Amino acid sequence: MERRPPKVLADYAWYQDGVGLLGLVSKVKLPALNRAVEEYIAGGMAGSIKIDMAAVEPEDIEITIAELNAETIAMYGLTNGFEKPFVFRSALQGQNGVESFTVKATGRVYGLDMGEIERKKLSEMNCKITWNTYTILSNGVELVHIDILGGIERVGGVDLRAGINKALGI
Repeated sequence: MERRPPKVLADYAWYQDGVGLLGLVSKVKLPALNRAVEEYIAGGMAGSIKIDMAAVEPEDIEITIAELNAETIAMYGLTNGFEKPFVFRSALQGQNGVESFTVKATGRVYGLDMGEIERKKLSEMNCKITWNTYTILSNGVELVHIDILGGIERVGGVDLRAGINKALGI
């Protein structure tokens, strides 16, 4: 049994297309990971179960930038096939020292909300980013890797689509 205080997010950095926006991104909402499931019940069952439909339902990454950032606004025009890399790097501090927690995605900005602009206040801009590849790393070790177009879904080193891809000849 593990007994310890939780690790604390000591700091983080946001990168888009290889450029760090240090000091500019005040909030990052990483996407929830959900698998497509369908509820199923049939005769003789005591209740319903959720059947895995072998698909990921991607949610958006959302960030808040503390300015009207021209580089991010320019990414709004990206279309399918022209995705850019986005990286969230963080330092988690705990009783055993500092660990890295990194999320990498390839995607594009499809939503911009420049909100209300008022003198003597920060002009925050909220961005929505859709993705087609998504990787979670802890201390450099891959925990999750999803490539939607490539038909890849690895979790904890296990390829969840290996049998499906083999059956398809991929």
